[in-house]
Amino acid sequence: MYKKLIHKHWLPFVLGAFSVILFYSTFIIWNEGEPTEISRPEAVKEQADNEVELLFETVFADGISQEETRKEAINSLQDFWYEYSNWQVVDQKKGFVHFKQELLDLSPEVKQEGYLGLSDDQHLILYTGQPEAKHIIQTYDHLSEYSLASSVKLALTKGMKVSSVDELNAIVDKKG
Repeated sequence: MYKKLIHKHWLPFVLGAFSVILFYSTFIIWNEGEPTEISRPEAVKEQADNEVELLFETVFADGISQEETRKEAINSLQDFWYEYSNWQVVDQKKGFVHFKQELLDLSPEVKQEGYLGLSDDQHLILYTGQPEAKHIIQTYDHLSEYSLASSVKLALTKGMKVSSVDELNAIVDKKG
């Protein structure tokens, strides 16, 4: 009697065991492609290796320089160098690049509130702010070195508004 019972139920038992083994092996194979806890720090390290801190230094014709710092991920070195091809590389270290660019333009600060005037010792100066509270940006030669019209000299004592490099150069380049 036991022999008939085992023989009769043997096939469903084997099929059930085979389906359980097949289910677990499929689950194991399916999860093999996902990163495990051991490999995740390496992925983070790889991501941090292509991140670079960039320092952009812009020097304007009036002598003012501005700096901007930012971090950027580099996916392609060729694209990275092409993007910043109009900048000069000043310094480069692992994870850091210092770029510099000289512009033949006035800084935004001088464009907005820049004046040409005279210092107490009669030097031509470029400054920002009102004449009473001026912040000197650049000092040029003594006024006697310049061949300026008397109306321009009078305007310089009060402070002349400067909003472009051409205006600045027109006065600064008039030497006697």
